[in-house]
Amino acid sequence: MLVWIRKIKRMIISPLLFSHSANRSAHKETLMPSRASNRTARGKRRGQPSEICSWWALLVTTLSLSGFAGGPSPAGQGGTGVLLPDGREFVSWEQPLQFTKTYYVDNRNPRAADSNPGTKELPFSTINKAAQVLQAGERVVIMTGVYRERVIPRRGGTGPDKMISYEAASGADVLVKGSRVVKTGWEPSTEYILGPYGPARSMIKIYRRRLDDLDFQGYNPFGMVNIMQDRVYLLPKPEELRPHLLRRGMVFVDGQRLEQVELYRELAQKEGAFWCEHDGLTIHVRLPGDADPAGHDVELVIQEQVFAPRTRGLNYIRVKGINFEHAANAFPVPQRGMVSASRGNHWIIEDCVLRHANAVALDIGSQDWDMEPPALIGHSIVRRNHILDVGVCGLAGMGVQNTLVEANLIEQVGWQDVELTWETGGIKLHTTKNCLLRNNVIRHLTHAVGIWLDYQNTSTRVTGNVIGDTVGTLRGGIYLEASHDPNMLDHNIIWKATEGRGGGASNMPPHGGWGITVDGSDETVIAHNLIGHTQDAAIKFRTVEGRIVGSRGGTARWNKVVNNIFYQCGKAIDFSNRDNTAEGNLYTRDWGDVTEETQAVGRGLNWISFPAPALMLDLEAWQKYFGFDKN
Repeated sequence: MLVWIRKIKRMIISPLLFSHSANRSAHKETLMPSRASNRTARGKRRGQPSEICSWWALLVTTLSLSGFAGGPSPAGQGGTGVLLPDGREFVSWEQPLQFTKTYYVDNRNPRAADSNPGTKELPFSTINKAAQVLQAGERVVIMTGVYRERVIPRRGGTGPDKMISYEAASGADVLVKGSRVVKTGWEPSTEYILGPYGPARSMIKIYRRRLDDLDFQGYNPFGMVNIMQDRVYLLPKPEELRPHLLRRGMVFVDGQRLEQVELYRELAQKEGAFWCEHDGLTIHVRLPGDADPAGHDVELVIQEQVFAPRTRGLNYIRVKGINFEHAANAFPVPQRGMVSASRGNHWIIEDCVLRHANAVALDIGSQDWDMEPPALIGHSIVRRNHILDVGVCGLAGMGVQNTLVEANLIEQVGWQDVELTWETGGIKLHTTKNCLLRNNVIRHLTHAVGIWLDYQNTSTRVTGNVIGDTVGTLRGGIYLEASHDPNMLDHNIIWKATEGRGGGASNMPPHGGWGITVDGSDETVIAHNLIGHTQDAAIKFRTVEGRIVGSRGGTARWNKVVNNIFYQCGKAIDFSNRDNTAEGNLYTRDWGDVTEETQAVGRGLNWISFPAPALMLDLEAWQKYFGFDKN
């Protein structure tokens, strides 16, 4: 069996999780398994007997991992063949699109002007001009070019057959940026003190630039800190406030993001960094090799968002094949993405690249729990996008319903290191209902969960995803929180999770590094997952009795853990009580070199943590005394 796991790791897991190639076409092919089993969706499919399994049992189970999750259905068919936890099929509202009129944008065409009619011969020069004239059932086709602007849709569509579409022309490379290039205005920075411990002033070169010539349009991120209005969960120690009090603006040099420092004197110790003066109107930079910025491409990120309506609640908008970069947005909450549905519903975001967002790349929900929720939230489709280099959260949404998130590649999220705000993740959705998250690859996350479903989720299914290399996280691969109704986590591969360092005013100890966490949630089906190399439990349950969600506290009961494979995890299953089910799971003995009697984590044992003291059980005791995993 171990031979086959290692082959799977070499052939499937390593290329997906540990390759830094962004080959999107190969990614898509990997993520298109066949349709789901109805029996699996109800959590009733029985597996092989629980034992130290043979190689063929592992092979069959692994093939099922990649074979039952379901592939995307063609537009207009509606049915997906995938059942939700309540037994109903997930049905899409999407229909084939035909447009009554097409506008064109081409800023490289010498005849382009926003005073033009927007035809192919006389195109607009900006996308935002098209956004002001588009009507329901119309589209804009954008030609190759770099567009430094904020696109502010004025209208939405009126139905699934009357959408408004923003799309790149076939084969075009369309890049929309929230930054401005600054070539001139740089001068040596000599007025501030470097401090006694760094190199002498003559040994380094720091440059400064005033920002008065930039058109901030009322939003200067170099004068605004990262924190926004809702600080209810922010209880840091003073030294943990640093990332929250840095400025939102970002600086890129030759495509590489500079690190922001808190004090000017830190520039003496760090190349590739910048510092903002108190008023946000002067920045100081030290480039790698002490280079002169006048000889490089320097981009200053000044926009909060790149594609977002100002009018909330616009519906039936499609965004297709466009690359978005550079958003100087703040830490959620509110969730204000570089690309934002602005509380609208029935959006399609597909085949796009979203990267270099200070906080959130994409938001598709109600944005803010301090606002009255819209009558209809979500009903969106997010597919085949590549989201990367994001400070806090890749995809965010509150109150999201009937939404499909599939075949996305999300990576390099969480570098702001603010997990204690509890809004970090590759995907972070609140209060989902009837949602399907499938066939996504989420990798290379730091201080962030792979997929986080937060608070009163109902009949949502997370299936066929590959999640790995989530390091330094207080959670892990998938985190289901405070949900009393059935949800399902199945056919996922979760590989490598390490614990976060804890902290906060309550001196939270280091913890996390779990594969799947079920926190104060009931009736969850966790089935047919392959989980390996987690620092702590492959599947962790916590009761959270004192948190009143809806009308009661959490119980963490009636959950089913069925037909999973555990490989080299600190623990296998950690139940918070005995009122749960484990059946048909496969365990390995290859847990490492732990021999110390007082060291229980690292042996792959099953735990029952409450009532204290915790019981730490091998498979034989697990079966004999509690009746778990007998089949």
